[in-house]
Amino acid sequence: MSSKFTAPLILSSALALGAMGFVACGDGGNSDINPVLGGSSSSAGGKPLSSFHPDPITAIQFSDFGVASSTLSRVKFKGAITIDLSDTNTVVDIDQVHITGIEYHIVNQNNIETGSITATLAMDYENDFVTAVSFQEIGLQTDLDQGYNECGNFELVVYAFIDDGYITSQAEKRIPFVRPEEKCREPESSSSEPPAVPGAPLDTFSVQINTKVNKCIDLTAQAVAAGETGDICLRSTSTTGAIELSSGTGIKFAVYDNTNDNVRLNDYSKNYLPENPTTDDFLYMPSSLKEVYPNFLAAGDVFFVGIAPTYVPNSGSAIGFYSFVVLDSSVPDPNGDMTISLLIYKAK
Repeated sequence: MSSKFTAPLILSSALALGAMGFVACGDGGNSDINPVLGGSSSSAGGKPLSSFHPDPITAIQFSDFGVASSTLSRVKFKGAITIDLSDTNTVVDIDQVHITGIEYHIVNQNNIETGSITATLAMDYENDFVTAVSFQEIGLQTDLDQGYNECGNFELVVYAFIDDGYITSQAEKRIPFVRPEEKCREPESSSSEPPAVPGAPLDTFSVQINTKVNKCIDLTAQAVAAGETGDICLRSTSTTGAIELSSGTGIKFAVYDNTNDNVRLNDYSKNYLPENPTTDDFLYMPSSLKEVYPNFLAAGDVFFVGIAPTYVPNSGSAIGFYSFVVLDSSVPDPNGDMTISLLIYKAK
């Protein structure tokens, strides 16, 4: 299905275009609103979202809905929309049933539309017979600098529609997220200058650890240690070269999520590094954080993100945020121990 998500589709701010739902590619490259799918009845932003009455029985399935990653400027969403083909109450013809449209809206606590939504999508639902859509594949996100005039709690409202030629069905799902208060603060003075780069800047250092002698890395000292209570710990668990990644100070780890955002320029590796590294350069899904990776090296040439218990996203401080990549590793000895070189980024 991913081959269909190739051309940009921008579902514009409700402040500019009203509540825009599904946008399909029309003849000659023009984009037209599908009148069957429609949207909110309001024609301008700042209006309450029109009432939507989901079917009490529907074959539409929402799974893994939530926030995939967030920064001060962007929130990315995750989730999948599929069809339960075994639901004979709402699906008569499993060969014809397909998603006929999806609407996306951003609303505030008062259910009033605001903000903006962006997705990369090139698809005619009526003709392509789509039965599943992944938010990660279409890059569904909201730009926190576009269309908003307040901070606080918001929701992404998703409406999905399906049809099999006999029965139409619809369903609604919401994802809560926060636009941080930093976005609404007045500058301290007119002479204040914005940071040179987005996000919090990161320092860089390299270490070499031998899993037989040096078990962990002390990120404060930027050095290795023989004890097993350091911040980043690597140890051999077998004679085959499986290296376990863990922490003695409560740091959790995840493979960076950059490869899932449809932007190739930030797919960093040991030979392709950001010029001025910041926290925004390394995306991660909070739901993917783990205390232990049993086979750390199997992930390959990718960055890992480390999040300490003290780290508070979007707080203005990046203390407790780390990212690192394997630069080199030796052949394991008969006990599975080896020497591993790491490049590590840490918040300044």
